[in-house]
Amino acid sequence: MKKVIILLLVSVAVLGTNAYGDETATKSVGPAKNLWSKEKAWRWYRKVSPLRGCNYLPRTAVNMTEMWQGDTFDPETIDEELGWAEKAGYNSVRIFLQYLVWKDDPEGVKKRLDKFLTIADKHGIGPMVILFCDCAFAGREPYLGKQDEPVPGVHNSGWVPSPGLKRVTDKTVWADLEKYVKDIVGSFGKDERILIWDLYNEPGNSRMGDKSLALAEAAFAWARATNPTQPLTTGVWTRFEGKMSKRLMELSDIVSFHGYDGVEGMKNKLKICETYRRPILCTECLRRQVGNTFAAILPVFAERNVGWYNWGLVAGRTQTYMHWGSKKGDPMPKVWQHDIFYPDGRPYNAKEIELIRSFKFADTTGCYLFSYFMRNGEDGLHLAYSFDGLNFKPLNNNKSFLRPKVGGKLMRDPCIIQGPGGIFHMVWTTSWNQKAIGYAHSRDLVHWSEQKYIPVMEHESKARNSWAPEVFYDEAGKQFLIFWSTTIPGRFAETGKSGDNGLNHRIYYTATRDFEAFKPTKLFYDPGFNTIDATIVRDAGRYIMFIKDETRHPPKKNIRVTVSTMAEGPYGPASKPITGNYWAEGPSAIKIGDRWFVYFDKYRKGRYGAVVSKDLKNWEDISDKIHFPKGTRHGTIFRVPKPILTKLLQSD
Repeated sequence: MKKVIILLLVSVAVLGTNAYGDETATKSVGPAKNLWSKEKAWRWYRKVSPLRGCNYLPRTAVNMTEMWQGDTFDPETIDEELGWAEKAGYNSVRIFLQYLVWKDDPEGVKKRLDKFLTIADKHGIGPMVILFCDCAFAGREPYLGKQDEPVPGVHNSGWVPSPGLKRVTDKTVWADLEKYVKDIVGSFGKDERILIWDLYNEPGNSRMGDKSLALAEAAFAWARATNPTQPLTTGVWTRFEGKMSKRLMELSDIVSFHGYDGVEGMKNKLKICETYRRPILCTECLRRQVGNTFAAILPVFAERNVGWYNWGLVAGRTQTYMHWGSKKGDPMPKVWQHDIFYPDGRPYNAKEIELIRSFKFADTTGCYLFSYFMRNGEDGLHLAYSFDGLNFKPLNNNKSFLRPKVGGKLMRDPCIIQGPGGIFHMVWTTSWNQKAIGYAHSRDLVHWSEQKYIPVMEHESKARNSWAPEVFYDEAGKQFLIFWSTTIPGRFAETGKSGDNGLNHRIYYTATRDFEAFKPTKLFYDPGFNTIDATIVRDAGRYIMFIKDETRHPPKKNIRVTVSTMAEGPYGPASKPITGNYWAEGPSAIKIGDRWFVYFDKYRKGRYGAVVSKDLKNWEDISDKIHFPKGTRHGTIFRVPKPILTKLLQSD
């Protein structure tokens, strides 16, 4: 409100006696007590998703007072309009209650709310219910009786707050506000027709600022004291990293926010919300004239599994089709800001209805994971996930899932694949100067086997290292290939002075069926230059290996490609560089859609990069389009089924 919404959102204010030194809430619990666990929140979210909702008042109501007063409550219009919503594909609405109407007629309000829930349920719509709201576009406190007529041409001219701006800070009336919250949530807190409670819409609006935070906290406490079965939330809408917004997200079972920005602004807000590792709902959106359209923002929500509520359903007395800042007498704009239907049920834009109906999360079967290390690899395995291969979010609050215990007790360059039987296998660099690599396996990426120290180069007395091991399952040979980079002084003398600190690597490998018995180590690939960081993918009967040219004198430090018809080779000459004028290492590749993505560590720039190609010959650099957790170092990309991601998210 900076927007208005169409769901049953209930704003409830809460706080205990000791916190405020009064006696208005002696039976209240703390606002965070009974906060849902992340696991419970995700279980609920999976059950109800994907949510497609709108903020709702009937076209005959100028504000929430007019919606809920007995003489203007309009169930016939509500039934008609929710029928239109059902046909358009909506499954939720966000609705606003008015404290003052409850105070005047508590039993009547509850009967009317029950009637609304019955109508919504008939149409397969679960409401989000709001109890408080600081938006005061009418410029006055809430009042009973006949409401002012809308000002022609003015956006939402009749909107009044709940409970009223003066009551927000007047603790002498908080006992009554507590009764309101507990009466509504207590009466409907186990009603399966209600989806979720949004306790307070835009606390701090109307220049209230942080003065509204105390009531918002109190609302959480009062609501939680009634033990509702539905989750609680209060959406953040301004200063997302400010004191109030942080507190609201900390207290919410489901994180929610308002987003009237363009695509990039929406993504930036989501990045902040995602740090709380809970399901996310955008409870207000749609501002067509600035590019906040269904066509632009629904793909963003789809790729991030975010449910949403646009503002407005039917053009009516709120006049929210007008733009913010519109003046008295302004005509209806050609491009509406909000709302979906004309008063007679005709859609404003039929193409939008199709987008609403067809909305679904972009990925229902799995996601992409990226394994990586940070700093020197001393704290072990890190994981990030993405639904689009562009935006990767850290799991476990960017903390390690597995600490190294073997060799030099480092876990650099972790490579993970999922092999036969669904088992994940990981190999890694254990030290800068040892002749062995590390190995462990897992079924869920959370619980890991005992770590093994595999001495792959112990037979070479002069071998200086075993770096960046990778593992690849060779289906034709029904075996795992493990390959890595090693320098053996005196070998490949023609390039002996080309590397850093006398290093002159080539790629070596071994093979195993069970990670117990290993074939003798052999040379795997000699491209005629110093090379490290090999990785293999299969494409149309060919095996594609990406390698790093490690030549330092003169400097190369780029990624190249070589091809074979068999996993064990032989591999042909290396291609020209596929990366640009920067140093790159640690390539990892995967096919997403019709394009191959190759990610790499731009280690001198302290960030990750990527190139894409449809034919593995012509490459486009998209480094400016990808986002990885800060500090990500050499890792691997792989795909996992949805249950694996769910378990990883629950481990946060």
